[in-house]
Amino acid sequence: MSGTALLATTIVLRGATLIDGTGAAPVPDSLLVVSDGRIAYAGAATKDALASVPAGSASVAVRGLWIVPGLVDAHVHAESDADLRTILRWGVTSVRLMSEDVAASERLSRDSRVRADIPRVFPAAPIFTAKGGWWDQGEPPDANLNRFPSTPAEARLSVRKARALGAREIKLMLDDMAWCRAPRPALPKMSSEVAAALLSEAAAQGVRAIVHAPELADAKAAVSYGATALAHGVLEPIDEETVGVMRRRPVFYVPTMDVFEFLADTRRFVDSVLSDPAVSGPGGLSGATVARYRDAAYASGYRARYPAFEKVMRRLPALRENLRRLHGSGVPVALGTDMWAFPGLGVSIEMVLFVEAGLSPLEALRAATQTAARSIGIEADAGTLERGKGGDFLLLSDDPVREVRNVRKIVAVYKNGVEVSRAGGAAR
Repeated sequence: MSGTALLATTIVLRGATLIDGTGAAPVPDSLLVVSDGRIAYAGAATKDALASVPAGSASVAVRGLWIVPGLVDAHVHAESDADLRTILRWGVTSVRLMSEDVAASERLSRDSRVRADIPRVFPAAPIFTAKGGWWDQGEPPDANLNRFPSTPAEARLSVRKARALGAREIKLMLDDMAWCRAPRPALPKMSSEVAAALLSEAAAQGVRAIVHAPELADAKAAVSYGATALAHGVLEPIDEETVGVMRRRPVFYVPTMDVFEFLADTRRFVDSVLSDPAVSGPGGLSGATVARYRDAAYASGYRARYPAFEKVMRRLPALRENLRRLHGSGVPVALGTDMWAFPGLGVSIEMVLFVEAGLSPLEALRAATQTAARSIGIEADAGTLERGKGGDFLLLSDDPVREVRNVRKIVAVYKNGVEVSRAGGAAR
């Protein structure tokens, strides 16, 4: 398969167990029909459903396998095409990509619709921050607008320019990073007046706004100013009033548990991931990548950069409880990773952490499909296997409801009804 285009046909997959992403129970002996890149039928292989299959359709052998929707990562950074290809290889067919440059990210987004070798890209751009603050530590500016507004007027102008360039979502950094950098100096943080102006102007322009705000006071401010999503988990218990606002509006919660676990104990985190043969064995990460992660210098480097690891460790119980409580309260919890160390694979890592925090595998899978798609505004086309939606799905060799890690046991990845990767190999 070329990396430059997707071709469409009608394919029929009969006999697999279908998990549609809506939270409904798995359907054994299912039928999935994808025609011209879109789902024509997804459900039980009834007599009537089988009779409606178009003559001449291509049959795909799937008996004994599991079918799940293409995964959606609601928080990623990608530094290269290679990162994006790796993300797709691990079954992630759509991503919210955090990006500094609106115009460049919009070009990539358009290209991703037709390319077979990368996921669909939905940018959150630009990334607004304070001058010298987090995400102004060597990250590039946007040549077309000011990513570092210092006044409400500058903030509003930048949002309007972003919208004119095609932005549908922006990102704000509302954090001094003391929670992971101490005793290193805290970084400059965006003022409340600028943050409020960015968020209110985004609402006026019909633009979503996702906010990096792991400290409770900042998260509460972001919600009150009009954020549509929180980009990370919150490090302290969230009060009931804020939970109520997040449920009613709604404000999507993207907890990125993997980032906090990684920073709390990088060595333990990496060893846990690499203990799975699907990751470190044949078809998984390259030998060079595994060796780099296992090198003592890898973990020690992160301890030097983020020395408050013991403080982060103490806050993990609150993060887990916030995930359980917000999910149980009806706040939409979308799965996102921010996981630079394990692009693509991070989604399954995060699903494992969701389950360890108390969600069921089916709930974790729904967070990584339907709810993540809703958080990006693409639920009409992605996130579930339902009639009329795009034909993005995975074939798995084992049951992800029995063991959520089985989402790594990929037989094939399909985008627009076309196989783009097989058995963990590179997109072809």
